[in-house]
Formats: sequence, C-alpha cells, structure tokens
Amino acid sequence: MNTSKGFSLIEALIATVILGVLLVAVLGPIGNLFRMSKSNQQLLDNTTLAQQTVESVLNAWKDPVRFEQACLDLTAEPLPDGVTVTVQPLDDVASPTAPAAALANCPAAAHPAPLKRVRVTASAGGPQAVVVVDVRAP
Repeated sequence: MNTSKGFSLIEALIATVILGVLLVAVLGPIGNLFRMSKSNQQLLDNTTLAQQTVESVLNAWKDPVRFEQACLDLTAEPLPDGVTVTVQPLDDVASPTAPAAALANCPAAAHPAPLKRVRVTASAGGPQAVVVVDVRAP
C-alpha cells in the first residue's frame, strides 16, 4: 500500500497549467490599461495646450484693434508646435458671415464682426484635441 504524502508529478503539472492560465487572464488586460492611460494622458496634454492657446488669444483680444483684425503677435507669441488656430467672423446670432481663416499675424486687415469663433486644434503627439470658443467684441 502506497502511503506517501505529497503531490504527484501529474498533479503538480496540472496546478502549474491552471496557475498559468489564471495569470494570463488576469495580467493580459493590464497592458491595455497602460496603453489607454498613456493615450488619455496625451489627450489631456493636447487639451491643456489648446486651452492655453485660447487663453492667449483671449488676452490679446482685450485690445479692440486686435479683436477686429483677428490677429495675434505671432513673432512675440508664436503658437506652440502642433497647434493651429482658425478664426471665423460671426453675426449677432452666431451665424458665420465668412469662412474660417488661419489666425493672422498682427497687424492684419480688419474683419469687423460682433463675434468671432476661435477654433484651436492641438495634435502634438497622441489624440487630437479641439477647443472652440465664441468671443464677443470687447
């Protein structure tokens, strides 16, 4: 009669296989979480960059002349890499009165309009972020 205590080789192999399957099932999705986290961080970085650019435009446009010209002093305040800005004149009810155009360097031709739609797109690596703001004349 065999009275030895312990595991046989077959039992140890089966336990190892079961443990391996469980580890793959649990650890597999963790890699996806890290990739999603990196993508979300890049989107957050681009959104922050777009919002900061909008703030720069809004601060510059406190000057009525700059607002009317829809411009920014791009030599003193260049746009960050990966950022584009378009401006579209709007009427009193926010309907476009002309097609959107790239943000001009001051001084520029005047585009009188009571409102302007500013669209900032940031794509400095990772997912693209877009911030759109309607700005009333100062």
